[in-house]
Amino acid sequence: MLNELLIVERGARQAGIDMCERHPDVKDAGGKSTLIVQLDEQGRVECVRPVPPGVTAWTLRDGQHNSFPFVQPGFPLWVLPGGDEQRDRVLEKKKDGRRGELLSLSSKSRWNASAFSDWPGTGLLQRLRERGKQLGGLKKTDAALVRITIGRFFRACRLGSQRLLEGVANALIENLGQTAQEHWINIAVALLIGKKDRGRWKCDGALLFEAAGYPVCIADRRLVAPVSKALQTYGDDSAQDQKFGLCGLTGAKGKVLTGNFPQPKLPAGLGQTYLFSKNREIPANDRYGRFSAEAMPVGQETVMRLDGALRALTCDDRKNKTWRAIPGEAPKQNDLLLAFVDDAPDAPVAALLAENDVGEDFSEEESNSISDAAKSVAAFEKRTERLIESVQGRVTDLHKKVNLAILRKLDQANRKVVYASATTVADLYNAATTWVAGERNVPPSLTLPVLRKGEHKPRPMEPPHIAPLGLIAFSRKIFVRGGTEPQELVGLPTSETLRFFLDPTGDGDFSARRRAERVLRLVLTRRGTLVAGTAHALRRGFNSSKVYDRREALRTITLLGILLYKLDRDKEAYMNETAFKLGQLLAAADVVHAGYCADVRDGDVPPSLLGNQVFVMAQCAPLKALATLCRRWKPYDGWAKKAAHQPKRIEKLLLSEKKDERQRAWDVKKALRYAREMGPLAAELASALEGSRVDDTFRAELLLGYMAGFPKAQKEDIGVQDPSQTQED
Repeated sequence: MLNELLIVERGARQAGIDMCERHPDVKDAGGKSTLIVQLDEQGRVECVRPVPPGVTAWTLRDGQHNSFPFVQPGFPLWVLPGGDEQRDRVLEKKKDGRRGELLSLSSKSRWNASAFSDWPGTGLLQRLRERGKQLGGLKKTDAALVRITIGRFFRACRLGSQRLLEGVANALIENLGQTAQEHWINIAVALLIGKKDRGRWKCDGALLFEAAGYPVCIADRRLVAPVSKALQTYGDDSAQDQKFGLCGLTGAKGKVLTGNFPQPKLPAGLGQTYLFSKNREIPANDRYGRFSAEAMPVGQETVMRLDGALRALTCDDRKNKTWRAIPGEAPKQNDLLLAFVDDAPDAPVAALLAENDVGEDFSEEESNSISDAAKSVAAFEKRTERLIESVQGRVTDLHKKVNLAILRKLDQANRKVVYASATTVADLYNAATTWVAGERNVPPSLTLPVLRKGEHKPRPMEPPHIAPLGLIAFSRKIFVRGGTEPQELVGLPTSETLRFFLDPTGDGDFSARRRAERVLRLVLTRRGTLVAGTAHALRRGFNSSKVYDRREALRTITLLGILLYKLDRDKEAYMNETAFKLGQLLAAADVVHAGYCADVRDGDVPPSLLGNQVFVMAQCAPLKALATLCRRWKPYDGWAKKAAHQPKRIEKLLLSEKKDERQRAWDVKKALRYAREMGPLAAELASALEGSRVDDTFRAELLLGYMAGFPKAQKEDIGVQDPSQTQED
């Protein structure tokens, strides 16, 4: 991981991203509820206040020990008269009840003196004396607040460390009596009551000490850089305790890291991440008896730069610009995407590759607008243009490098870079443009009825946008039981997905073409039954389609359009060729069969219609499927010719007051139109299928033709003529 991070760090520096080089002793504080405790010049508690939500404090710490100014008491500050039962009752109450219970207990509870008899401990005090010396260079700067806070903490301990904590508890209750804000209640419960862990009550909050009277807050991240610099300078001046050697990454001579590597807290569920870890508890790591920094000598300055780059790239302000959580190929797995452009750090590269929450993309629409799905493709196209405009605002060269890296959590202690590469802005733009063209490479006017949020009737939805990295989560689903039941499997690897998006398939690049063919095979295998089943079910009647995920069917159609476009199959071409037309013929056979059942069998439709009965055969032996269809066609053809001479009977059904009769009339009228158009098409296909080559491209076009069917007649385009499309879902 270190080698890939070195490339990321150099790219971030080239991009002009402001990076703070942290000293290894400067850590992120825990995520517990934290109370800022301001100390006056004598070391007494002047006031307390909770750390604002969303703010993560920093602290000085040796590994996991001697933390300051962030301090976690080991035990609750109160001893309750009712013991464990009383604590349980407080925690069970709701917000307002907890506040009232705490205020009523303030006169009955007593300070937990026995638990803090040896607090804060000689080890912490000794280390703070050393810290005071290390931070001597901070005088006359805002960061001098840290050194002054250490001095006031010593004064407070000389007055009595237990008196200090008891003063914190009293100040907390005093403030709680004046406010009912939830964050005050949470911190009071965490510090005074605590939580039960393995049969013991422990403090669930933390204290952040701060010298009162200074304009800057000790949690301010701007203090990290000067504090780190002071620690680094002090270490250079006392070099007798330092280790010198060659950096294993850069080859430069200098001071090498000793102890543990930095542990930045990364988003996307990665959490606390060691830049390098080799645990002595794992037997396989013990071959040479070297662990942590001894296993990989790295310059201390180099490590600080790597840590600073990773923190800067993943800060909250850069979400959707330089980082983004993306789905991993395994179920319930998230990865962290890093993406940025040299010399243009604010270009929103990450937002182009993945949108919205993990596992989702822009196709997950919940709005009521019918055109939302179409707009999602246009929105992706617009984001691409904004990215280019953002880059051109900083640089004019579209051949600037775009750095890409993906980090994954393998287990609780191990993180890994699973993909690291670089492309150019021009190549990224071309890839996005190709993607948009592919998303529009689907039969026009193809829609499916989808239920929108807050509505009770389905409305037509077009194939929506799929984010390039949304393809990872998309590929994890396989639809079994005829396409009605989704299951989770391992999806496409991240590297395969990015290469599929970025690599053009033209110019004789056979590896890119084979990659597109592999993706096409996976999509047909895992989702072919979903698309075919949805198309067939809608022709049997809208109620039959309720067991199919029509949104996922539409997303599958979008991806099939992209795949065919990458394989040089434009819709203007494939919609006029044999595979697509054969699919249309089978769809028309379904419609005619459904119309026959509506007229002759009073709407009793069999489980499988005529076209669907030979669809599987058509995927491997299309000529045989056509011959089978023609043999079974005679009774339906005879019915269609007879019904065509009875227009008044059908018109009478259309005017009926009974809904089911109007539906049957609609089915018959549509069947008669399709029956008229099937004859010439079948004759054309009989000769065309003679030399046709059946491969996955053929099957994809067949599937799209089966879903699209014949184009609607002009009268069908005006309003919603089919009553089945307006039933409640």
